[in-house]
Amino acid sequence: MIANIIYAIGGFIEALVGLRFVLRLVGANPDNALVSWIYAWSTPFVAPFSGIFGQDATVVSGVGAVTTSVFDWTALIALAVIGIVVGIVGSLLGRHYAVR
Repeated sequence: MIANIIYAIGGFIEALVGLRFVLRLVGANPDNALVSWIYAWSTPFVAPFSGIFGQDATVVSGVGAVTTSVFDWTALIALAVIGIVVGIVGSLLGRHYAVR
């Protein structure tokens, strides 16, 4: 039961960070209320991985200051690390409570 809660919370966080990655990739308008909400709520989960590479995002397409598409390396790394951590913690808790 505890493992299922961990998986559910982890799945929600993964979905949030995944949406952030996709929205940045397709060049969503950050001034939009929904996009702004997703960016604001996913930032705490992405921030610890910021700066791992010299460049956190790679501009895929854009003209001058108007960027239309960004490949967000930080969000991609966060997705991988969060998935691994949730998998390990959920598995360990599942085994611990199954033995009892």
